Amino acid sequence: MDDGSKRNWRELAQLAAVEQDPQKLLRIVTELNAALMERQRKVPIRQSRRVLVVDDDPIVSRTLVPILKQRGFESDVAATVSDALNLIDTRAFDILVCDLNISEPSDGFVVVTAMRKAHPQSVIVLVTGYPGFESAVEGIRQDVDDYFVKPADYEALISTLEKRLAATRIAG
Repeated sequence: MDDGSKRNWRELAQLAAVEQDPQKLLRIVTELNAALMERQRKVPIRQSRRVLVVDDDPIVSRTLVPILKQRGFESDVAATVSDALNLIDTRAFDILVCDLNISEPSDGFVVVTAMRKAHPQSVIVLVTGYPGFESAVEGIRQDVDDYFVKPADYEALISTLEKRLAATRIAG
C-alpha cells in the first residue's frame, strides 16, 4: 500500500488468491510473507518448547542439544554473540540457555538483554565455568531465571527449564 499502512495477513491472503497479474501477485506474496514473519515474531507459539543454546564450547551443542531433543525440546545453537542476536531477531524462542562468557567476559548478558527485549516471557538460564558474585548479582538485575555452574548437571538444568516454562505458561 502506498499510504504506509500495513495490511493484515488475512487480507493479503485473500488478495493473493484472486490476483491474476503476476507482478502484483509477487508484491502481495512478498507483503504477506513479511506480515506472517512479523506475526510469528510478536506472538510466539506457546505450545512450543523452543530453546536457543548459546555457547562457544562445541561439546555443549554435542551433548546438551540431543538430550533436549530427547526430552521434547526444539533447539537452535549459536556459538557467537552475533549469531545468537541474529537468531533472536528472526525466530521465536521460549527458552535461552546461555554461556556467561562466550567470547569475552560477561558478553552473555548482551544475549540475555536481547532475549528479554524480543521475548519478554522467555525462560533464561545462564551457565558458566567462571561463577562469581558479581555475575550472579548482574543475573538478578537482568531478570535471569537461573544460574548453573559448568559442568552443569543436564538433568537438573532440564528439570529447571520445564518447571520455569510451566510457571510462565500458568502466569501468562
